[in-house]
Amino acid sequence: MFKTNSMKLGFLISCCSFVLLLSGCGGDGSIEVVPVSGVLKLRGKPLANAEIKLVPMAEGLDGNFTAYGVTDAKGEFVLRLPGKDESGCCACDCKVLVVEGPIPGDRGEDEASIMKAAKFVKSLKNRPIPKEYERLLTTPLTLTIVADNPKIELTLD
Repeated sequence: MFKTNSMKLGFLISCCSFVLLLSGCGGDGSIEVVPVSGVLKLRGKPLANAEIKLVPMAEGLDGNFTAYGVTDAKGEFVLRLPGKDESGCCACDCKVLVVEGPIPGDRGEDEASIMKAAKFVKSLKNRPIPKEYERLLTTPLTLTIVADNPKIELTLD
C-alpha cells in the first residue's frame, strides 16, 4: 500500500492529527470540556433571568465553543455548549458576557403579547444589568475555567 517509509509516516501523522482535531475543545486536543455551574449576582443580590455566556479566548475556538446558560430565580445557572445536553464549558481563559434572558411564553407581535412581555420585564428584580457586560470589548469579567472549579460565583457591580 505504501511505497516508502515517508508515505507511512505521513499517513500516520495525518491520522493522529485527525484524532486530535476531534478531541477536546481546541483543534489540538489540549483544551478539555468540564461541567460548570454557579450563581450570578448583581450588587450582591441574585440576578434572575439573565443569560450568561463564557466566550473562550483560546486560539482557534469559535462561537461553537461559547458556553451559555440562563439564571433561575436564585441566580443559579448551568453552562452548556451549543448542541450538547450535558453541562460543559471549555477549560481555558474566558470572557464573561451577561445580558437579559429570554422572555417566556408567546412572543407574538400583537398588542397582548407585547404587553405581557413588557409586564414580565418590568417584574424582574435587581435591574438594570450594566451595559458594559454585554460586549466582548467592554466586559471587565474574565474567568479561568479549570477542571477543579466547576461551581463559580460571579458578581457584577
